[in-house]
Amino acid sequence: MTDISPSQYGTLARRLKQYIKFYGGWSAIFSSPFFWLAFFICMINYTMWDSEAWLPLAQSLLPNLLGFSLGTYAILFSIINNRLKRALREVPNSRGIPYLFEMNATFFHFLITQVVALIWTFIYTGTLWFDILTYAKLEPEVLVQVLFALKMSGGFIGMLLLVYSTTLIIAAAMVVYRLAMIKEPN
Repeated sequence: MTDISPSQYGTLARRLKQYIKFYGGWSAIFSSPFFWLAFFICMINYTMWDSEAWLPLAQSLLPNLLGFSLGTYAILFSIINNRLKRALREVPNSRGIPYLFEMNATFFHFLITQVVALIWTFIYTGTLWFDILTYAKLEPEVLVQVLFALKMSGGFIGMLLLVYSTTLIIAAAMVVYRLAMIKEPN
């Protein structure tokens, strides 16, 4: 077993901050058409997160999607040769971020969203909140209302993460599509 040093946390924080920057910031995430499409799908399918029907779907779909996505990510970046990587570093997007970094951040966002969605299923099915609220000795009617609010909001977040990670397949495919459209200079 290895020791976890404070520098590992710092490195993790720097990498996550860099990913968010290269992706376009939090505003790029929350203004994305893929996010809003997922939000709309969740709103019209409220019975799925109300009844927890999203949970078995997420638990069966996400591990497979994550494995496929990680494999695609690894293959894509392993077949890009150094010449193309250098060229992609030279081409900035409208925000001045090299296209290679934007492409990497897009795939990383696709993966991290799937991981967060899967972790959310673990948190959602846990009993910590129930145990804490029971120990707090709330009035029964208050306890029921708080647990209902947690169930509904947790179900909505879980369904949103599941659908959003699915809609991001389009964003990842668009990266590959744009990469395929690059022409070799004469």
